[in-house]
Amino acid sequence: MIGLILALGNIVTTFGSPVLASFVDKFHWSVNKVLMILGFLSGILSLMLVASAKLPVLVAVLFVILFGLLNMMMPLINALSFAFEEHGININFGVGRGIGSAAYALTSLGLGYLVQTFSPVLMPWVLVAVLTGLIPLIQSFRMNEEVETAHEEEETSSIKDFCKEYTTFMIFLLGFMMVYADHMIINNFFINIIRNVGAGTSQMGVAVFLAAILELISMSAFEKFKNKIDITIVLKIAAVMFTVKHVLTYFASSMTVIYIAQVMQMFAYALFIPAAVYYVDKLFNKKDAIKGQSLVTTAMTASGIISSLVGGILFDSVGTSTTLLIGAIVSLLGTIIMIMTTQKVN
Repeated sequence: MIGLILALGNIVTTFGSPVLASFVDKFHWSVNKVLMILGFLSGILSLMLVASAKLPVLVAVLFVILFGLLNMMMPLINALSFAFEEHGININFGVGRGIGSAAYALTSLGLGYLVQTFSPVLMPWVLVAVLTGLIPLIQSFRMNEEVETAHEEEETSSIKDFCKEYTTFMIFLLGFMMVYADHMIINNFFINIIRNVGAGTSQMGVAVFLAAILELISMSAFEKFKNKIDITIVLKIAAVMFTVKHVLTYFASSMTVIYIAQVMQMFAYALFIPAAVYYVDKLFNKKDAIKGQSLVTTAMTASGIISSLVGGILFDSVGTSTTLLIGAIVSLLGTIIMIMTTQKVN
């Protein structure tokens, strides 16, 4: 059921984002305004979650919509950072993204203990508090930039032609989807894995904190050295470290090994995300790079949907250990594909 709910949430994001983009284009709304509306709606849904805590079906429906809306806010926040750039305000995106990871880490650590002490019903209240602080902050940005969408750019070829021309890149994405699917299975069902080694939500909070805080270090370092390193080597290292993390998670029989696996996050996800952006920008011309970036995002979303559905079924049918073994094997095959199809860039 958890897998189904998360999958539906990703589907809401997939179909909701282009609808939102078309709506914004039609009425020429600013990034600020759209983010505030989404934040307000998310806050209302969070309060409705609290009110309907004893109605499982309604909770599931509200959570799917809330999950979709929150995910739709992410690319708009990225667009807001580029709007600052256009106003001559330099944004260190790697450090900003890393600080986001640190905030996520601290929240996870705190919530792990609070949920264990009180109740999961506390979580929507935390989200309301976060959004209450976020909305006036966004409102304080005095810019009238409209949301930019991919279709505003004149495209040189269709997606079909793009796939034919850049077959190697498409195979690379297939490998990445295999690796990322296992990454998402572990993330989505982390509590199952933690309970399998005899721990609980507070230990899970510590594990998530550890991985997320290390992302800050890696992403900040990448931003500093991005022009001095070979992006293709970074991508290959990230692919290998993803699988190392997944294999360690499979063999984990205690929280100590789980913590060691979480440390691998700083060499896996934390390196891949910024490196992939620069890799695509260097691999394609400007117009094709737009398609390339969107396909990376699509691959991540598709992996999220597949892993949520398949992961939920596997955990229920074959158990935690076998699910992690299957995921590790798929991740290993994906890593091999990624290494073989990573192309040299200037």
